[in-house]
Amino acid sequence: MAQRLALLIFLFLADLPHLCAQSTEAKLAWLESLPVQERQARLVEAAKSEGEIVAYGNLDVAAAKLLDDGFMKKYPFVKAHTVRFSGAAIINRVESETRAGKVSSDVIDSGQLGMLALMDRKMAARYVSPQRQFYRDGFKDKDGSWTVYMTNVMVSAYNTRLVKKEEAPRVVDDLLNPRWKGKLAMDSQSYVWFGTMVQQLGEEAGLRFMKRLNEQGPRHVRGRRLLSQLVAAGEFDMAIETNLNSVLSLAGQGAPLWFAPIRPLFYSPSLVYLSQNAPHPHAAALFIDYLLSEDGQRIVASTNRMPAHAKVKPAEAQVLEGFEIRVPDLLDIGRRYDAIGRQYREIFAGAR
Repeated sequence: MAQRLALLIFLFLADLPHLCAQSTEAKLAWLESLPVQERQARLVEAAKSEGEIVAYGNLDVAAAKLLDDGFMKKYPFVKAHTVRFSGAAIINRVESETRAGKVSSDVIDSGQLGMLALMDRKMAARYVSPQRQFYRDGFKDKDGSWTVYMTNVMVSAYNTRLVKKEEAPRVVDDLLNPRWKGKLAMDSQSYVWFGTMVQQLGEEAGLRFMKRLNEQGPRHVRGRRLLSQLVAAGEFDMAIETNLNSVLSLAGQGAPLWFAPIRPLFYSPSLVYLSQNAPHPHAAALFIDYLLSEDGQRIVASTNRMPAHAKVKPAEAQVLEGFEIRVPDLLDIGRRYDAIGRQYREIFAGAR
């Protein structure tokens, strides 16, 4: 075994000048063509020689640290560090680094679907992780450019002291009931929900619905966690769209908050991809493999988020039993993200 490992290291070092001249995709495609065990051994040795991986993400610091620490416990020879960005700032950073020709990130993990627009500009390297076989259709693209590594569910949430259970909306059109006029709130950047609803209802009907919803006079709050807290505090009767994990977390602490049984529900995903021209491509591939593995996904679940791996059961499974949960056309929303944002701000004047 030791002799075989030494041979693999020798072969890798012999190939190193050739690998350095190749693109990120070519390096990884070459490794992917190897048998499973040999591929893993070569990938680990290459990652060891690179020594680190830098990820850009939207995860909170505590959750990102858990994932970084879990990876480093398994691969102590690679230092993992995640740089946190709020909202769309991650998109601006990636674009500016690419323009300057100084890419610092190896991996991007983000809930900003606007990142998908960058795929058309070749900012992501194709990488088909072996773990992708455990991810459902809609949670991965056909080319291997991105994979959903965790998700949430978009829900309407109401204050259970102000709203009776039987009053809670059951279809999205119930939000237009006069009962809710002046009593609704929504995130000021609820672009994915907006794009999803317009996508599902059709352009004409969807925009007509949004204009009627604006006539209900919703207040705008930045941040779904804060929005959920304000509804729980009785500032608003209901949030038009927030994250299920925020609702369940607050309800678990005794807050008078629950989600409306609107059907169908829709996933709100977070994606991971490997940066084109990543400084540490092999370490990045190893990190993505870990993030998508059962071990990585269990850490995701421990942070009150929904893992996307088919074999890792989310804590939310019981409360979601009986609900149809659909996957939006992520690529379509991502490519139109800027246009969706403009439409949203034009219709909802308070969303600034």
